[in-house]
Amino acid sequence: MSVRVARQLVEELSLDLSPQEAYRRRVRRNQLARDPEPARLLADWLAARAVRKVFRAREPHALLDDPALIRSGLSDSRAGISAANIVEGYVSHDNLPILSRRHLLRPGGSDSNVVLHVVDELPEEPVPLLLLAADLAEHDGPRELARAEQIIHEVLVS
Repeated sequence: MSVRVARQLVEELSLDLSPQEAYRRRVRRNQLARDPEPARLLADWLAARAVRKVFRAREPHALLDDPALIRSGLSDSRAGISAANIVEGYVSHDNLPILSRRHLLRPGGSDSNVVLHVVDELPEEPVPLLLLAADLAEHDGPRELARAEQIIHEVLVS
């Protein structure tokens, strides 16, 4: 799914959509609501939304106060998941080098404590709930997938 279509799917309001775009959005949302594993489907659909990079930082929580970072995933309080040792959010391609220098980020592996979704255009803050759900689903843990499915249900059923 293209970044533009992904944005249309997750946006809370869809005021600027053509009738065809609004129809396709409704069809996708209905499909998501009926899918037996909606969190995995959403993460698959939104895979192209950002480049996911993992890092190691000495003081990861300092990133949460950086204006270049938009909180999401495990760092978004709406996730309702305590992840004291991981910081997650969105950063623009242009600000990634600055953020990396400012917080001395090193490439991470299994010991990563920073997850950055690198994008050309930052999402609004707070991120749309379906975007939050996709970020949680990418962690692929049972707790994160369950919470992502709850969020999807809350957005699509209410």
